[in-house]
Amino acid sequence: MDEGQVDFNSDFTDQIDVVCPRCEKKALVIGASLRVPIMEQEEKVRFCCGSCGYAIKYANTPKMLVYANSNGKPRYSRMVYRNMPIDPFFGFAVWYKVETTQGLLWAYNLEHLSLIEAYIADPLREQNALESKNNSLANRLPKWVSSAKGREYLLRLIARLKLKK
Repeated sequence: MDEGQVDFNSDFTDQIDVVCPRCEKKALVIGASLRVPIMEQEEKVRFCCGSCGYAIKYANTPKMLVYANSNGKPRYSRMVYRNMPIDPFFGFAVWYKVETTQGLLWAYNLEHLSLIEAYIADPLREQNALESKNNSLANRLPKWVSSAKGREYLLRLIARLKLKK
């Protein structure tokens, strides 16, 4: 990782490679930052599958009851899934995931996977000292990913995952 840079899973939500729920081929969620207002996400986020043509706009997904205000009026919003092996908007399974002997390793896209790979390959496992480091990608990876004894095994799995078609 670059010195002085903190990376978060949410930094990789502009384009997310997912498994199409209809044909199970690789598809794409064109996303938006999770740090923008929901209105902007509703406007920008969409799903499309180049294999079967299935497409959805985030604005067309159902809203869920979030809470009722003090007057008893219900408030609705769309669900956003964070830090899970599914895309944050539609909840479709990410394309880049592999079950290891220790647990599930996943990434939103090749850039995200490459960053995880670089972290695993780095013998120093550098983490930056910014205040929000507890939320950084490096700090959110499971301890078994950081373990030196599983490094070569994980790097082999990631290399295979990158070739997945």
